[in-house]
Amino acid sequence: MRNQTNSFTTIITLIIGLLAISFSAVKSHPNTTVQTIICNAYTYAKIDPFGKSVAYVLADTMNVTPSIKGYDYYTVSPYPTAIAYGHATCNVKLPRSQCARCLVAARGTVSSSCANRIGGQVTMVDCSMRYENYEFA
Repeated sequence: MRNQTNSFTTIITLIIGLLAISFSAVKSHPNTTVQTIICNAYTYAKIDPFGKSVAYVLADTMNVTPSIKGYDYYTVSPYPTAIAYGHATCNVKLPRSQCARCLVAARGTVSSSCANRIGGQVTMVDCSMRYENYEFA
């Protein structure tokens, strides 16, 4: 009887341990520690149509990248008078929801750090985002 009790206790302990690990994995967050921020020295006026293009590529990369296999997405704004180019990536080990969460942070950081700049990029531990007024690869 004592042997059965020890086996039962061991099994329960293992189940609780596995549940704790799975819950911690579900509640994990992407690492949004900023590694680099680079802003172009040149600026654009707040009324410049380029601002609309920047907003478009930042939103597009943030929204589409998590749904792309490999989390590596390039885009271009649809406005021909002031074209902006964008690129975003996520750590491929992240689940889709965590990639999306990381890119929300990246968008906020690049938008605030490089406000009204014709180019900007932020690299975080688990994702990156970039926009420019020229095409890049």
